[in-house]
Amino acid sequence: MPHLEAVTPPALRPDAWGASNAHCRSRYQILAEAEPDLICRVLNLFAMQYLIPQQVSVMQQEGMLMIEAEVDGMTWHRAQVIGEKMRNLINVCSVTLEPISDLHVLSEPVSLAVG
Repeated sequence: MPHLEAVTPPALRPDAWGASNAHCRSRYQILAEAEPDLICRVLNLFAMQYLIPQQVSVMQQEGMLMIEAEVDGMTWHRAQVIGEKMRNLINVCSVTLEPISDLHVLSEPVSLAVG
């Protein structure tokens, strides 16, 4: 029986989805056209990840909704993915995401979409 050659595994990539990654509190600021179901669609993105926002505020002004949500208990990578999903919602004009705890080194907000 022939001997198998030793195969060296490739270098591991960082696991952005790993449960052991540091969690942070994130603030989303969403500007969107006012539609009756938009608030539910935005909050559903958190619910699908079993997350409950600590704080949500919504203000309607001149046909636009300004939504701000603070969510804790997820990695920065997951926060960015949820922000991108928000950006892809119909009627969303812009999404800004920023960390608001000291668990992550980023200090500047990330603009995910500007419409």
